[in-house]
Amino acid sequence: MRDGAEYVRKEVPLLVFPTSSLLKLDSPLTSFTDLQRVLYEEERAAYIQAIVQNMRDGKVHPLTFVHHTSTYQASICKLMEYCLSPAINALQDRLKENELRLAILTDEARALQSEAFKGSEPPSSGSPRNFQSHGVRGSSASFGHRDLYPPESINLRTVAGPSNRSRRGGS
Repeated sequence: MRDGAEYVRKEVPLLVFPTSSLLKLDSPLTSFTDLQRVLYEEERAAYIQAIVQNMRDGKVHPLTFVHHTSTYQASICKLMEYCLSPAINALQDRLKENELRLAILTDEARALQSEAFKGSEPPSSGSPRNFQSHGVRGSSASFGHRDLYPPESINLRTVAGPSNRSRRGGS
């Protein structure tokens, strides 16, 4: 059954840019936002092209317009779902981590200021600078090393296993 619909071959121009033009290692966030802008512009150009191709005497049939507009909106929603939402979640997680780190560093600064204010008194055993490692790093040379986080907050997945040891030499 053939109702007059045929496939038409269309040539699509493809521009290949060197990676240095899109990837900016000095500012990864700029590269990410540039990528988002390019994806948005591609969707927008496809939408405008679809509308222009279906114009007759400067007018677009209302159902055609609604179809192309809803398709464009669905594409933009997918871009937000797959690209922007994970980025926003990652940035929010990073903000929480930074706020926690700021609180820890602020407490440490207060402790150091109070220790400096005490002056000639012998330092107390609870001072963050006199905290000795509990052997978590496994080295006797770590005396005087101060852990930023208490031992119970260390993520055990960061311990190097055979799969993530560097292989130097010929080992």
